[in-house]
Amino acid sequence: MILVGRYVSPFVRRVGVVLQTLGIAYEHKSLSTAKDVEAIKAFNPIAKVPVLVLDNGEHLVESSAIIDTLLEMSPGQTLLPASGAERRHILQHCAIMTSGLDKAIQILYEPLKRPSEKVHVPFIDGLGAQVRASLVMLEDLAAKNTFPGGDKARLDCLTVAVGWFFLNKMIPKVAVAADFPHLVALSARCEALPAFKACQLEA
Repeated sequence: MILVGRYVSPFVRRVGVVLQTLGIAYEHKSLSTAKDVEAIKAFNPIAKVPVLVLDNGEHLVESSAIIDTLLEMSPGQTLLPASGAERRHILQHCAIMTSGLDKAIQILYEPLKRPSEKVHVPFIDGLGAQVRASLVMLEDLAAKNTFPGGDKARLDCLTVAVGWFFLNKMIPKVAVAADFPHLVALSARCEALPAFKACQLEA
């Protein structure tokens, strides 16, 4: 398998962490959406990462769809139950984090893609409020010991930990560590895992 995209993307990194956790061998092509657009288009004409190339040559896009396929290919996996309320809850927790990440990407892109005089600060502030709302929801869950992390980590633990690390690094004025101590603790437990250490953010 080939994973396309840089680990600096939380969507690429969470796929990498799942691959590592499941013990699935893969080649990593660290291509940047900023500098390697044409190379990425060879894998996905939309020029969006992550892309996972299966051993049969099939190209998969979107982290949730990729992870769903990887879990289906891994009998006995413990990251996500096959059915039931626990599965539904785990997927919802993942969705809360990925929704916040989507808004965070917009925050980062807005000043990069527009002339400074056209950047709309109220729009960015609104996005920041949405990111913070997702973190408040997840912090409340983490405070109830919803995310064990560590060697008992499930898919939501991995996704929330990857997302928090990205948000705190990239938009620390929104993802303020002091405001989310349980997410900080979850991140620390997960970042100590071999799967996370194998997917370090590029310089």
